[in-house]
Amino acid sequence: MLRVGVQVSIAGGIHKAVDRALDLGCTTFQLFTASSRQWVFHTVPEEDAELFRQARARSGISPVVAHAGYLLNLASPDETIWERSLRALDAEVRRCQQLGIEFLVLHPGSCPPQERVAGIARLVSALSRVYVDHGRSPLLCLELTAGQGNALGSSLQELEEILCCLPANSVGLCVDTCHALAAGYRLDLPEGYESFWEEFQRRFGWELLQVLHLNDSRYPAGSRRDRHMHIGLGHCGIECFRRIVQDPRLAELPMILETPAGHDRREDRINLAVIQKLAQGHSVAEHELDRLWRGDGTL
Repeated sequence: MLRVGVQVSIAGGIHKAVDRALDLGCTTFQLFTASSRQWVFHTVPEEDAELFRQARARSGISPVVAHAGYLLNLASPDETIWERSLRALDAEVRRCQQLGIEFLVLHPGSCPPQERVAGIARLVSALSRVYVDHGRSPLLCLELTAGQGNALGSSLQELEEILCCLPANSVGLCVDTCHALAAGYRLDLPEGYESFWEEFQRRFGWELLQVLHLNDSRYPAGSRRDRHMHIGLGHCGIECFRRIVQDPRLAELPMILETPAGHDRREDRINLAVIQKLAQGHSVAEHELDRLWRGDGTL
């Protein structure tokens, strides 16, 4: 069975994320272990952590993916920000350990172009320290970025440069379809799709690929703009996602949707329905997508 899920809220208690994932029919899910836009250095209250562990055990959902907060910048030339980012990442790891979460996705960070070599060195230093302190529990997964602004990690080559400086297999990788397209990888074309995965396999092998983020892109290939769109309604296109969910090389990976979501989660239900139909070997035509979004959300 395909492991597909969405980013779920922890509002009202972190254990409620499990119920929200179940309600949507997820077989995996992603969450923030704390506020994504604040510096958070504390652990989860043990009572809440135990409720999460119990809820997850009952659910049978596996694996669970956490995403690091957006303020972290382990490539920053600002010493204060770098130190704070390292403390925050250490706290993220400890929360994942408390909760039994397997994967922690994080962005490589950003720095001015002239600071690129030093920025990679700072990132490597931080990741190495976390690995020495905590090992592979959870497994940190660097995410391929869109290259917006001064972000590092918008090419497989640059990710390889980073990983070559780290202990072997100390981190994994996360590929985001929106980011890949925005960075210039033509996942929207059959030949571009194959070319991307051939390069990935050549540089890393398949064992380093741990998480997929399934997001369509509001902007076209090479835009270097990180703006997610609903499945099949952006520039990745529906065929990109059909190829992914029917690709046997990717079949065992957790696939997380980070598409725009409203308060009633209707958008999540529609995007999940589209992915499930593609996974079952069906096509989803443009008029079907239009009917889906205009109607009651069922295919």
